[in-house]
Amino acid sequence: MKTLVLVSHPEYDNSMTEAFLKQCQSDIENVDWVVLDNIQTDFSFDKEQEQQRLAQYDRILFQFPMYWYSAPALMKKYEDDVFTKNFIAYEQEGVLKGKEMGIITTLGDPIKDYQVGGREGFSISELLKPYQAIAQRGQMKFLKPFVISQFAYMTDAQKQKLLIDYRSYLTNDNFDSFTSLQKWYIDQLNVLKQSLDEDKQNRMDILIDYLQSNYDQLDELKWEIDLIKKEDDE
Repeated sequence: MKTLVLVSHPEYDNSMTEAFLKQCQSDIENVDWVVLDNIQTDFSFDKEQEQQRLAQYDRILFQFPMYWYSAPALMKKYEDDVFTKNFIAYEQEGVLKGKEMGIITTLGDPIKDYQVGGREGFSISELLKPYQAIAQRGQMKFLKPFVISQFAYMTDAQKQKLLIDYRSYLTNDNFDSFTSLQKWYIDQLNVLKQSLDEDKQNRMDILIDYLQSNYDQLDELKWEIDLIKKEDDE
């Protein structure tokens, strides 16, 4: 799976969050990180070039800070320039049909404020409905938004968890599935193992074997449950 991360941030060079996220994905081969400021010319985008870019990827992610309940102006301009009706609409050319679309958004306020009854009064999912509508029009799969709340106040442990969750959002085929996440962990550890010395590789093998054993047991349990359901249906 190839993933494209399109980043828009009015103060990108001074953002600790963007610097952290960029570092999180820098070693992943099948992820490309594109900053919109670096590909715009006089606040405009090359429609043909960007449409060709988007067509190359399986998962397309829009990453931006929440600005007045929406994306920054440059992200909106990208959409206006590149998302022509023929390119998006599935009943016409529909070039993005079957691909995945996701949103990575950062908040300066607590996530608890974004809900009915909270200070903001609307959930993040409600505010991102326009993106979901675009995905639906193009018959794309719209992924659950990845929300980062108050990065500046995160502890080291929270940042470590964010690193793992972010990499999973970028590369895991099904990051909402526990079994898929466990398999993803095993794959990540196998890659990491190659850079370790022999002693640490042996210790890593023990951890991988333990996770693999649990994964196999879960897979076997799922198979038995499916078999029982099938027998009940019959």
